[in-house]
Parts: sequence; C-alpha cells; structure tokens
Amino acid sequence: MRRLVLLATVVAASLAAAATVDPSALGPSPVGVTTRTFVDASRGRTLVTEVWYPARAAGRDVPVRRGHHPLVLLAHGYCGFRTNYEYLAGALASWGFVVAAPDFPVINKTDCDAGVPETADDLFTDPPADLSFLRTAFHDAASPARDFVRVVHGRRAGLIGHSLGGLIVVNASIADPELTAVVVLAGVVQPRDAQRLVALGSRRAVLVVVGTADTTVPAGPYGELFFAGLDPPAYLVTIANGTHSGFTDMDRLLTPEALARQETLTRRYAVAFLERHLVQARRFRRVLTPADAAAQGTDVTLVARPR
Repeated sequence: MRRLVLLATVVAASLAAAATVDPSALGPSPVGVTTRTFVDASRGRTLVTEVWYPARAAGRDVPVRRGHHPLVLLAHGYCGFRTNYEYLAGALASWGFVVAAPDFPVINKTDCDAGVPETADDLFTDPPADLSFLRTAFHDAASPARDFVRVVHGRRAGLIGHSLGGLIVVNASIADPELTAVVVLAGVVQPRDAQRLVALGSRRAVLVVVGTADTTVPAGPYGELFFAGLDPPAYLVTIANGTHSGFTDMDRLLTPEALARQETLTRRYAVAFLERHLVQARRFRRVLTPADAAAQGTDVTLVARPR
C-alpha cells in the first residue's frame, strides 16, 4: 500500500510539472555569453560566433554549468548579424541549451554595409557548411569551444534560421544527418526545399513560424507551402500581424508591446519544439498542439503533424 501511495504521489507530481511547464518564460538556469572565433582553414572561413550557455552565474565569459547540454546553431538572415536574436538565444540557454550563432562572412551586416561583393557560394553553399563545421567544433577539444566539449550532449544538434537563414538551416540539415531538428522563422523556403528534405528518407523534425504581416517573405508562397510538403513531424505556427523583422530583436514597424508579443510566441514554440524533438522531453508535447495555441489568444494558430 505504501508503495502504491508513493507511486501515485510521484505520478501526480510528474503530471503537475508537465501541466505547468511554460516555455514562453525563461528557464531555471543563469545565462552566460561569450564570443569565440573559429577558423575553418580548409575553406578559408573565419566565423566570429556568439555563444549563449547555461552558466553557474549570469554574465559574460563566466564558467559553463556542469551537465549535459544540447547544441543549437542559429543562422541570421541576409545582412543580419549574430546577436540579432538574443531574445531567443538567451531563453534557450536558460532552458539548458548551448546556442552558437556565427556571423556568416560576406552576408553579415558589417560586410554588407562595406559593400563586399557576394557569390552564389556565399549565399547557398558556404553558410550550411559553416554550421556543420561549428557542430563538429563543439566536440573538438582543440577548438575554441574546448571548454564546452565536456558538456555538449550528443552528436546531434538543432538549428534555427531566420529569412535567408531559414534556407541555410534547411540546406545544412540536408547535408549533415546530425542536424535533425530545424526551426524556420519566416524562411526563404519553397516546396522544392521540402521535397529535398523528404527525399532523404530519414525524418527531420521541422517547425515553421510565419507572420501574416510579413511583406518581405510572405507566409503563403513561402512558409505555408514549404510546410505543406513536409513529412511528419512538422508544425506550422502562424502569428497574426507578425512581421519579418519581428522575429529579431528589433522592428521599427511594431510597437514595443507588439514586438514583445511576437517574440514571446516565437520563444514559446521554438523552446517547446527543441525540447521535444532534440532533447526528447515528452512533457512538451502538449505545447505543440492547436489547443495550446488557442489558449494563448486569437493572434496565434498552430497546425501539427506530430507523426
């Protein structure tokens, strides 16, 4: 009888924890941040990379917290920059992820402002290879990420990409079988990109997030059609009145309140998706449902094809 009571107590506590998990909010860990420079000598690529991580205490260049932390790689958009998504990168670190965001050579803001000419390789070939290179660097004790090697858990990593970065992470996942959980934020992706993912024959979990007020990469011909061609597990989150730059830390078209709302919804479903499909934390399944989106308000909908 005592064992049954104890078991019932444990089950009830687990259910309560699952019911109260809130990926919209920050997680329990303090967040550290550091800047590392990685050099892929074989391709002549230098990647200045911002890293957010679970830390013993919040701050810059503070020690990483012990444990096992999954790796997420974050790709900025065309003429963007590595610290463009701190609202999301910092939140993921607070939930236990190590997040690495490089400045892609030539297509980062500094190089764009300087008028550095680009090639097709700069847009389509090199950035996906950069992400694969960074994934391996976080398992290399001789790399600038040497102090993360002992805590980065598993060979697999997650991906987040915005705008052109959305296409970059899809291409990276196609090229590298260890990049299996993909978040596409207002990505420049089309049905043919979904077909290329499906043709791999091995499942990639994909979360697509779009905004209805995005005039740069309209949701209909891009994100929605891309999602329609995906195999499960796949999810589509639509944010009413969400804008293209609203997926970054700044958008002059939005009030501070509207920007914060778009960021909150993006954070909620990106955290839940990566917890579910990279960490395999089953308690986040309930967040990735139409019912959860309906409970958040009338400005968000979610279509789910979990399996």
